[in-house]
Amino acid sequence: MQYILAIDSGNSFVKWGFFNHYRCLKQGKVPYDKVQNLKNDFKELQVPDSIIISHVARTVTKNLICEKISIWPVIPQWIRSCASQCGVSNSYSDTAQLGSDRWASLIAAWEMQQQACLVINVGTAVTIDALSETGVFLGGVILPGFQLMLNSLQKSTQLFNADMSIYEDFPVSTNSAIQSGIIHSVIGAIERMYNLLSIQINHSVETIIMSGGGASLLLPFIKIPTKVIDNLVLKGLVLIAEDSF
Repeated sequence: MQYILAIDSGNSFVKWGFFNHYRCLKQGKVPYDKVQNLKNDFKELQVPDSIIISHVARTVTKNLICEKISIWPVIPQWIRSCASQCGVSNSYSDTAQLGSDRWASLIAAWEMQQQACLVINVGTAVTIDALSETGVFLGGVILPGFQLMLNSLQKSTQLFNADMSIYEDFPVSTNSAIQSGIIHSVIGAIERMYNLLSIQINHSVETIIMSGGGASLLLPFIKIPTKVIDNLVLKGLVLIAEDSF
């Protein structure tokens, strides 16, 4: 029986899951500035057979994670994207430059779909990545997430204290124009990537895979068939770990 501790260390949160093969036994998340709290979570777990980590953010966060997992005599695997893994091929010009979180998400999505799809993570940044019908990562785009877009507007304009709860197709107030503009921009990018991938494969993409904390905000506005998967990165990490045994 193999026990896997998977850790997704992102820009805003550190998420983790304790798995027995593909079954999640326990999971949690902490803001990046509260990583010390992982000590209490981890001490309740039994010794994992494998620790696998995707880290894309701060060095100080990585150091704290190293400290928290040092309670076990297990050498962690800090993943990096590579040319090919778990049925997915990487078309990035520098394969190692692709974020480990995006790579793990692509692997999880391919395992679920086994066909062409868009893989979208809606977090601090929004990533929209394209998988071919044969599991080739064709490429993808990165754009600011909701809060980054709002912060940019507030920093560079006089648009302060915006109410981000108002959406309209045709906004007639400044608050609505901001909220609606942010949603329009992300949905527009998704629809464009969907159309480009559909042209690439000569038929409509059947579905898109979406994950991340902002997915629920976008879902009401997406007309394309969509599967929302919680903790897609963790699922990909487990697949990579299982492939390594």
